[in-house]
Amino acid sequence: MNLPEALGITNFQIVGDDAALLIAQKWLSVFCNHRTSFHGIRVGKSYLWDEIHSDWQNQEAVAKYEEHFAPSYYLMPDSFGEFKKEIFVTKTKPSGNFKLLDFHVFPKNFAWSMAFTHEDGWIGPKFFKHDNYLQLNKNNIKTCNEISRSQV
Repeated sequence: MNLPEALGITNFQIVGDDAALLIAQKWLSVFCNHRTSFHGIRVGKSYLWDEIHSDWQNQEAVAKYEEHFAPSYYLMPDSFGEFKKEIFVTKTKPSGNFKLLDFHVFPKNFAWSMAFTHEDGWIGPKFFKHDNYLQLNKNNIKTCNEISRSQV
């Protein structure tokens, strides 16, 4: 079972190999820029989310996350590249982390990112913003509004 299926998401696409690596590298440069690779991140031993400082954690992070929407989302396992280089694309924003998985959710324009953790409630989840958040999130809101109007 892959990440979206574990989250109860059935409509998704898989981005693999070099294309996934490009997305993951961009995510690193925006949200975890002290790292240049995913080398050393191992399930059960080390966590990418643990290396990122966030102004919003736990319930504050959940509240921030629930306020944000985008036309589509990337889902990236925290241990990206350890077993497979895969990132998932979906229009369904995950709601919660009942299985306590380690993963990241972010819109295609990287305006923000949410790190869900196996320690949600203690350490996490964590919510982060891009340095150019205001403009990027404004674009997300505009696109979501346009989509809503076209579906009426």
